[in-house]
Amino acid sequence: MAGYFKKRRRTPPGPNKNERKVMRRVENEGRDRVAGTLQNRYPTAQKLSIRLLFLSPQHQTLGEETRAFGPEDSCDFDVSCPGRCGVGSFNLQAKVDSVVTSQQAVSESSGKCQEPLYGGSPEVCGCELKCKMEVVYLPEDAA
Repeated sequence: MAGYFKKRRRTPPGPNKNERKVMRRVENEGRDRVAGTLQNRYPTAQKLSIRLLFLSPQHQTLGEETRAFGPEDSCDFDVSCPGRCGVGSFNLQAKVDSVVTSQQAVSESSGKCQEPLYGGSPEVCGCELKCKMEVVYLPEDAA
C-alpha cells in the first residue's frame, strides 16, 4: 500500500474553549475555598467596593457589575471577560494589593483582554475593563 493512502495520526488536541472554561470555573471554586477573608488579607481595610465596566473594542457597554467585600467576605479578585474570546479573565489582585498597601481611598484603572479570538489567531479580544475601587479603612486607633 502506497504511503499516500495511509491516514495521518493526529496528536490529541488540547482542551477546547468550553473545557478550559469549565476548568477555570473549577479552579476558581477551589480558590474561593482557600481564599482568605478581607479582614485576614487586609487587616486595615474595613470595606472594599469594586465597580466594573466592560466595554467592547467599539466602546459599547457589554456590562456593569459592582462587587462589595465586607470584613468576613471571601476575596476573589478574578473577573471573567464577557468579550468575544469567551475564555479571558482579568486578575485584579495586584491592583487591590497596591491600593490597600498605599492606603488609597479611591483608585481607577483599566485593562484590555489579550486573549486570542481563537487558537492561533493574531487578533486579540480587545474587551476593555474599567474599574473603580473604593476602600474604607479602620480608624488608626482600631487597627
